[in-house]
Amino acid sequence: MSLRSPLGDCGVIEGPDGLLLRDLSLARREGVRGVRAREWLLSQGHALPDAPNQIVAIGESGFVMSLSHREFWLLQPDSEASSVRPASDSVASGVWPLYCQHSHVWLQLAGEPRAEVMAKLCGVDLSEAVFPLGSVAQTQAARVSVIVAAHQSDDGQSVFSIFVDQSLARYVWEVIEDAMAEWLE
Repeated sequence: MSLRSPLGDCGVIEGPDGLLLRDLSLARREGVRGVRAREWLLSQGHALPDAPNQIVAIGESGFVMSLSHREFWLLQPDSEASSVRPASDSVASGVWPLYCQHSHVWLQLAGEPRAEVMAKLCGVDLSEAVFPLGSVAQTQAARVSVIVAAHQSDDGQSVFSIFVDQSLARYVWEVIEDAMAEWLE
């Protein structure tokens, strides 16, 4: 069984100043949560953020995003998602799997005006002076709950990774596309 993005064939929207919106929903992401999640990830050799709502690079093309002291997402933009059904048993004592691959769409917004685009949708200031690389915000954009992470892509470009419930994927894609319109003309 092959996986399909909830966005179908939307794929990529390109504009000036490196403005780029792309669907990474078929990229690998998984996570763990629980009272011992941090210790378990450290025992697996992962680098972890110092505090919740941060993201750090691991290896050449991966990230660990911390959403709380007990919830971590492992993001691998260059690896394909697995179609294998995730385990429902604990990973270790006090550590449970998260199904972020199956619950959230992963969008990536790149380019100089990315903070200005998001300012049209989100009340949180995502400018680099206030929201530097490594920051994560659990907020709303266009009245929808989203997670926004500021980091560098594997080619060194500053980007926002945006995670939203799969049922709202098409709506969020369209509102970001609409917010990008002034740069696309």
